[in-house]
Amino acid sequence: MVNKKGGKKYKRNKNQSDGEKSIRLKDGEQSQEYAQITKCLGNCRFTVFCFDGKERMGTMCGGMKNKQFVNCKDIVLVSLRVWQDTKCDIIHSYDYNLARKLKEKGHIPKSINLESCNQNEPDEEDDNLGIIFSTDMPESEEEEEEEEVNLGDI
Repeated sequence: MVNKKGGKKYKRNKNQSDGEKSIRLKDGEQSQEYAQITKCLGNCRFTVFCFDGKERMGTMCGGMKNKQFVNCKDIVLVSLRVWQDTKCDIIHSYDYNLARKLKEKGHIPKSINLESCNQNEPDEEDDNLGIIFSTDMPESEEEEEEEEVNLGDI
């Protein structure tokens, strides 16, 4: 029978469901911790605030680089480095709904704000860059009396 519904890999992907995502929790050891991204540094590096009270530089692991995107104020699961306490690796990111469920279950402290960060929005102070704009229109030339310039005087 001819496959009229899709390409070569149609039946192979047929059984995959897009159902409810399972929540990946941290392991019982001290090697993983929940964190919130505070600043995006570029090149898959972020400043994260771990919920153990320390601020670390987090690097996105290789498997996540092209598959998942993280932004400012996102909740992530990080793997702590034993030999470097100031650095960690981001191994999983949580969307808003999963982060809210983690907060309800008590894995994330209640004091953490899950609202999005507007990093690209300029401050009100830096908006005009020191330039003063006015809406006053200059007077028209007809109303002004101009002195005639004699070319011989020049």
